[in-house]
Amino acid sequence: MSTDSALMGAEPFEEENPRPGRESATVVEAVAVPVDAKAVAPSASMRVASSALATVAIVAALWAAKAVLMPVVFAIVLTLLMTPAVAFLGRLGLPTWLGAAVMMVLAIAVVGIGVLQLSNPAEQWLNPRSPQWHKLETQLRAITQPLSKIQGAQERVSEIAEPDGQRKPREVVVQKRDTLAALAEFQAVLVGAVSTIVLAYFLLAADDLFLRKLIRVLPTMQDKRIAVGIARTIRSEIGRYFATVAISNTGLAVATALVMGYIGMPSPVFWGVVVGLLNFLPYLGAATSLVLLTAAAAVSLEGWQILQVPLAFLVLTTIEGQFVQPVLVGRRMQLNVVVTFLALMFGSWLWGLGGLFIAVPTLVVLKICADHIEALSTIGEFISRD
Repeated sequence: MSTDSALMGAEPFEEENPRPGRESATVVEAVAVPVDAKAVAPSASMRVASSALATVAIVAALWAAKAVLMPVVFAIVLTLLMTPAVAFLGRLGLPTWLGAAVMMVLAIAVVGIGVLQLSNPAEQWLNPRSPQWHKLETQLRAITQPLSKIQGAQERVSEIAEPDGQRKPREVVVQKRDTLAALAEFQAVLVGAVSTIVLAYFLLAADDLFLRKLIRVLPTMQDKRIAVGIARTIRSEIGRYFATVAISNTGLAVATALVMGYIGMPSPVFWGVVVGLLNFLPYLGAATSLVLLTAAAAVSLEGWQILQVPLAFLVLTTIEGQFVQPVLVGRRMQLNVVVTFLALMFGSWLWGLGGLFIAVPTLVVLKICADHIEALSTIGEFISRD
């Protein structure tokens, strides 16, 4: 093969340092290198893994910041509950800061009076050292005594079957409650309550402050109008929802107190308040109220009256849950049963008793936001019942 033919098949190139006085006649050609798009784009498994890691990190952060986030969430829920009342006082001529102060003082007074009035019945029924609890323990011991005998016989048979050298002495563990730990828990609860009250007041007194700041940040007038419409609609619907649920639970509490008093249950007002508060927890609250009322009836009443208490409560809670609340709230705001139960489980695991009370309001807020924000429509579809 000649040199000319070899040069003809070679790719053109350009000298890095051409000699002086000599012009380069070669043409530089751009060579396109094929790129595999699948190799550059992240795979589905990578996206799933990154989403899982992000979820774990968020949950860990929520658990670690429980002492800070729980008062904030409670304050937001209280703000949503009291916003309609503050707005009503504003229409009467009161400034926003004064209306917020009036509502907070009124709420604290109602809670304080309720605690003082119900402290004696609560000590009587909820204290494990009270005579009612001892009577209940005696009745339960009489019911479980046959099972205890069978278990004791099994233990004696297993001890006889074991060699003498392998028998272990029984260990008695005495548990003592640390006074310092109890004081630390009380201090944490007190700090959280004070933080919730103060933050709720500031949020109520701020009124539309954060909405106005959001409007200033948005670039176009159309975005500003959309943000104002969505924010006001969400706030009004959330306030209306919580107000209707509170009215429904209050009605159930009053009906329970009247029926329990008619049957002859002691402390009927206390049981009405307990039922009304626990009813804020869907499903779990009604089940807990049923167990407590049945246990109290077993140690306080006799004969047919004992069965009247759970039967009457089942009738009341069925009417409230299946007829009254759907009419007040509306079918559009009813939540998926499975999602609600999972939210209660997750809230109790994450934040304990406080998480139980926060789970459903958080789910409702997310549902209302998803109904008005298109990007969250998929989440809203899974949360809704229909």
